[in-house]
Amino acid sequence: MADDSTSGSGQSDAPQAIVRARPRPSSVWLIPLVAAVVGLYLAYWAWSEQGPTVQIVFESAEGLEAGKTRLKYKEVDIGVVEAVELTDDLTQVRVTANLVNGVSRYLTEGTRFWVVRAVVSAGQISGLGTFLSGAYIAVDPSEEGARTYEFTGLEKAPVVTSDKPGTLFDLRAQELGSVEVGSPVYYRWLRVGQIAGYSLDLAGESISVQVFIEAPHDRRVRSTTRFWNASGLDAVVTAEGIQIDSPSLISMMVGGIAFETPATVTVARDVPENMVFELYPNKQATRRPRYLFKSRFLLYFDGSVSGLVQGSPVEFRGIKLGEVLDVDLELDRETGEIRIPVVIEIEPERLGLTKRDVEEDGSDRVSDLVARGFRARLATGNILTGQKAIDFDFIEDASPVAIDYTRTYPILPTVSGGLDAITERVARIVDKVDRLPIASIGKNLDEVLISLSSTLVAMEGLAGAAKRDLLPSMTASLASLEDTLSSADSLIAPDSAIARELEHLMADLSTAARSLRVLAERLEEHPEELLRGKGE
Repeated sequence: MADDSTSGSGQSDAPQAIVRARPRPSSVWLIPLVAAVVGLYLAYWAWSEQGPTVQIVFESAEGLEAGKTRLKYKEVDIGVVEAVELTDDLTQVRVTANLVNGVSRYLTEGTRFWVVRAVVSAGQISGLGTFLSGAYIAVDPSEEGARTYEFTGLEKAPVVTSDKPGTLFDLRAQELGSVEVGSPVYYRWLRVGQIAGYSLDLAGESISVQVFIEAPHDRRVRSTTRFWNASGLDAVVTAEGIQIDSPSLISMMVGGIAFETPATVTVARDVPENMVFELYPNKQATRRPRYLFKSRFLLYFDGSVSGLVQGSPVEFRGIKLGEVLDVDLELDRETGEIRIPVVIEIEPERLGLTKRDVEEDGSDRVSDLVARGFRARLATGNILTGQKAIDFDFIEDASPVAIDYTRTYPILPTVSGGLDAITERVARIVDKVDRLPIASIGKNLDEVLISLSSTLVAMEGLAGAAKRDLLPSMTASLASLEDTLSSADSLIAPDSAIARELEHLMADLSTAARSLRVLAERLEEHPEELLRGKGE
């Protein structure tokens, strides 16, 4: 019993656990939690909507302000300038700009930036809106090239942008003339494009000009199209009077280029890739044969070249090949001789030669011409003015000479011409006379005279024999001839039939002669009737 009571009292004295329910979080914590979520969402949205940052280098920061200057494409804001600072070498200005989201794929090596300011000049008026709004940076996006975020800005607005349809064509000119970037390009005096740029070629012998022709007019340019400088007046005197081909007044002031596709023997085709068109100085020049390749040569003359000046013609048998570029004096320090070098520029294609033919490593054809006697000589180009010309021709018995490629231009051989040629011919004649065997000729002449005397004696004997033997026969023949003439006289008597027919014939001939005289007088007064016929 005791054990039971003891165990029972022990159980009643043990501590009892109290179970209580955990309280729920307070709703107050929802406010900072929602605020945190909203903040994170706004931060992510701001980060995702933020566009790329680019750096653009310009020569000057004129008109650019951090926080104000906008970046625009088609007059739509796509960014803003964040900072403007000098480069480390202080030679340029680095502009940092933030762009809107979505333009990252257009930030490539082909993308261009330039500052738009107000420009007022003879050839261009643009950017007038910036007088009030201030300058802004224009963007020409491109997807061509590798992705980049650093750019070099253009100092001038490009003529051709990616959003303008059209085609660029390359021209080559000897002189630039009065054309400038932005000058108009005309087709039938309708403005269809403008000059995109120009540069001096590496050799410094010509000007490369790029023209942009807008669509759909770019399809009018064919393989036979000819371009010419349309600045100023283009006048020519013809049989019908003076013809003047004039562009607009603006083109006369700022320059311009025109083009057309004339009817030629060559079939007009699509413009091949990398084709370069010749830019002619005027429209009249486009009507001459078209030769794009020109080559320069050096000639040396020992005699006087009076009358030979820059621009003097270079001809081959009366056909113009080119012109003289320079005439100078040169002292050979080794021999002490003074020579006259003349630089000429010709169109080898007129002789059927290609560019490869006139180069040193492919000059077999030119060497063949020289081996056949192809030489240059002075000739009189104009008797009244005394102007000289250089005439090429094949000279018989010309001394063999090789082309010299050691100078700047290949040296072609020359021969004497004009008075020098006449003097040389007279000298050759005198030399031939000196070589004549005069003594031998005199001896032979004496022998001929003795033989001639013997022949005359023999002829005198023959004359006596003829008088003795032939005279009676000749008398009989003359009598027979007299009878024959009497018979002929009866046939042509005035009252004979033949005489009447002859009289009628003479009358007809007289009438025909008068008609011819009237016709000649008519043609003398009106020679054009030979082509157009007699007028009404």
